Amino acid sequence: MSDLTTRPYGRRFAGIAMAASGVLYAAANAFYWVMFPDEVSETAANVDVAAADLGAWRIETILFALTHLLLLPATAGLIVAVGARRRLFATVGAVFAVPGLYFSTVHLWHYNAFFGALAGGGVSVEAIRPVTGALDEDPFVMAGFAVWILGFMIGLLVLSFGAWRAGLVSLWVPLALTGGQVLDFVSNGTAPKLVVSALMAAGLIGLALGIGLRRAAGTADETQDEGEAAPASRA
Repeated sequence: MSDLTTRPYGRRFAGIAMAASGVLYAAANAFYWVMFPDEVSETAANVDVAAADLGAWRIETILFALTHLLLLPATAGLIVAVGARRRLFATVGAVFAVPGLYFSTVHLWHYNAFFGALAGGGVSVEAIRPVTGALDEDPFVMAGFAVWILGFMIGLLVLSFGAWRAGLVSLWVPLALTGGQVLDFVSNGTAPKLVVSALMAAGLIGLALGIGLRRAAGTADETQDEGEAAPASRA
């Protein structure tokens, strides 16, 4: 079996994972802000937020966890696709994105599951405040959060602009992701967060089409054409 025959399946898998992560991210983010629209004044207050609707909190936790798990193979495929044409973009993006995604998966699951467990156990904000205060002030924990937030944001943007420079996607794809990430940082409230969901979903699906779905289909067609042309060349 030739390399041209096997490669499309890897790209297609990465593309499907990227598209699915975009849909799940939009669903998770929108679901959270619709169900929990109020901002919390302190970390410990998340216990009361989770207790207000523990079932919804669990659903949101699972949706975000699945999103970030899918982003792992999706980002790996993006790095490979960009690296084939723009190695510097791929290298810099990978340096930021890979540790960012690792810490995002670990922190997100434990953070959300932690408050869900406390809410389910009836633990009060007053009881948990010393624990969350210690976590918020711990440099190791804060460094992990910084790697998560900055690593994922910078890495994804570098890779998406690298994909554009490599001719894999149109310019609107990295611009949509940039707009979504910036708006997420500067906005509060349900309405702008729904816009964030739409922008991020559009950008991630655009990346999926560029690195996996559309290109894999094109390569498969080229392989089929070569296979049909081979007997004629031998005749």
